[in-house]
Amino acid sequence: MSLLGQDHSIVSSLLKSTIILDGHLTEADWQTSTVADQFYMNYPYDTTFAQSQTEVRILHDKNNLYIGAKCYGKKNGAYVVQSLKRDFDFLVNDAFTIFIDAFSDATNGLCFSVNPYGVQCDGLIADGGLKGLTRSWDALWFSEVYSNPVEGYWSIEIAIPFKSLRFDNAIQSWKVNFARTDLNRNERSSWVPIPRGFKSTILSNTGILTFENFPTQEQSGITLVPYVATGINQDYENKEVMKLEPSVGLDAKVAISSSLNLDLTLNPDFSQVEVDQQVINLNRFELFFPEKRLFFLENSDLFSNLGNSRVRPFFSRRIGSVGEDPIPILFGARLSGKLDKNWRLGLMSMQTKAMDEIETKSQNYSVASLQRKVFKGSNLTFFMTSQQSFDEYYYLNDFNRVGGMEFEFRSKDSKLRAKTFAHYSWTQDKLSDSHAYSAKIRYKNKRLNIFTGIDAVGENYITNMGFAPRLHHNYLGKEYRIAYAQLRMNGSYRFFNIQSSLIDYISPVFFLDVFTDKNYRYQEHRAKASIVVQMMNTSQLSFSYLDYSPILFFPFTLSGLDTPLNSGNYNNQSIAVKYNTGQRKQIFGEFKLEYGGEYLGKLFEFSGELNYRKQPWGVFGLNLSQQNLMHFPEEYGHANFTLVGSKVELSFSRKLFFSTFMQYNTQIQNFNINSRFNWRFKPMSDLYIVYTENYTSTNLAVKNRALILKLSYWFNP
Repeated sequence: MSLLGQDHSIVSSLLKSTIILDGHLTEADWQTSTVADQFYMNYPYDTTFAQSQTEVRILHDKNNLYIGAKCYGKKNGAYVVQSLKRDFDFLVNDAFTIFIDAFSDATNGLCFSVNPYGVQCDGLIADGGLKGLTRSWDALWFSEVYSNPVEGYWSIEIAIPFKSLRFDNAIQSWKVNFARTDLNRNERSSWVPIPRGFKSTILSNTGILTFENFPTQEQSGITLVPYVATGINQDYENKEVMKLEPSVGLDAKVAISSSLNLDLTLNPDFSQVEVDQQVINLNRFELFFPEKRLFFLENSDLFSNLGNSRVRPFFSRRIGSVGEDPIPILFGARLSGKLDKNWRLGLMSMQTKAMDEIETKSQNYSVASLQRKVFKGSNLTFFMTSQQSFDEYYYLNDFNRVGGMEFEFRSKDSKLRAKTFAHYSWTQDKLSDSHAYSAKIRYKNKRLNIFTGIDAVGENYITNMGFAPRLHHNYLGKEYRIAYAQLRMNGSYRFFNIQSSLIDYISPVFFLDVFTDKNYRYQEHRAKASIVVQMMNTSQLSFSYLDYSPILFFPFTLSGLDTPLNSGNYNNQSIAVKYNTGQRKQIFGEFKLEYGGEYLGKLFEFSGELNYRKQPWGVFGLNLSQQNLMHFPEEYGHANFTLVGSKVELSFSRKLFFSTFMQYNTQIQNFNINSRFNWRFKPMSDLYIVYTENYTSTNLAVKNRALILKLSYWFNP
């Protein structure tokens, strides 16, 4: 039976018997429960019901929330999955997903997803779901799948312990939505309609879940995850003797309340984290690489979303460093979550170790963020960051702090968004012109996407814990900070209803960035116009024209050239074509070709990635990036850079995985191999074996090798 209609509400019935998780929805409680059905298509169209329909039922007892779903599709249709690895991308896998907003504030939520092979994905939703999902968060929950392709359906039973959820006992109705991906039909659908062009995670489009008897959450108390690790390192370049480096550490989670958690870490180890994918960098500024360390990810939006992508007062990868010279973290703590329906709190403090050859002082990194909901889906945030140096146990007069206020507005339907912030930094030197501010506004519907904004950064806006790359310039080994303002505008429009069965839409796109000094006098610009053709089979083709005029404030040696470029403006143009095949087929990839001006010469760039999926156990990938600096005046010479990468991921089961990643980079003259074996021998408990070695790319001489064994075990008394 269906009680749904346009109101999109569903009742969770109190369980009268026992649910056996086997994927079969045969228990009597499932048969008498209310049904969420009539799913709407949101891709490739959003004006009709889905062809592959889904039926969802919800039950609960005092300990667990149970979700049962029956997913219909083509009879004898093959399922599409990328691998058996946990935390898959549900946009490129057949999957059923539930989104839960237990605070009913359309701001933060949780996601639980299962594919037809029984693989789980869970993640955190922030910012109303407009930016998608953070899949690095893991929770303890259970699921089983039954597949019947002959009759054209697969079914799922899910049990989520209430202690794995975040909710407030005072809020007794939750916002929920259910989504479905059927790549056999190239279709995405959801219970509550989602406009074309918006992510399935969007929390402004949700229904209401009410409970027959609202559960009282059983506190999870303390969760402990100790680890032991040992590693063997051999540095051949510096002719050091082989080192055996055993270590032990502990992560702990304390449930202060059902929505507020205290996380503690002692001597954390991140040796199992996948290496960064390298790029050829001809840019004048530092590149951004995402955080992958699990401790920094839960409720990370309270910290990492401060500022914007160009002006961040807090960047967690500064803590302990990441890369060739990591700095050990001694201990840390994070208190984060909901205080009540209107207030969220984030406090984090980490202490690093002094390293004679890298960092001569011990450092404390702390950040505090207090967020207040002020309108439906809008937030006001106050924050403070602090980097404080220590000499053993004594404060030194060496610190950097950044404080500020931010306001983010989001309309009820999420089509209109705006953000403004004001930051101020200070150090022991008491410098002036140490501010940063920004204002931006975006309107987006399924056809039109238009944006404008401004950033302004003072020359002494010092963010040792942050990321503000354009502020910093290097000349003759010395760093200079140059104030700037950036005026931004971009937009696109999608033309649907093209008279072609092959084309989804055609979209003109433009970007315009104008940089000025602090008095708004012109420095440089970057303007780009593109045509994007989205195909019905999910492939995409784009053509771009770029006009840009980079300014050099000091002579600058472009990587690989013989002579520094003089200061001044350089007017350049380039053209590019890009093609992405989509990931529905077994062979898929992406390719880009670009040619144009680069200061006084030309830059030719080709990059491509080709993957083969042997479903469901293997993915084999190869990527190539070739960049050639050519046609420069004779005194500058020329340079050719090659980056070749290969990645193999093998899934022996849902618990046993192996991956190996190889990167050959002539720009940094390095060939890297990183292999990782992972056995999840029980929920949330892992054994890792990681092998890494680096060679000189010119003659393949060994630089260093390392073998690491790490065992972690999850206790939940």
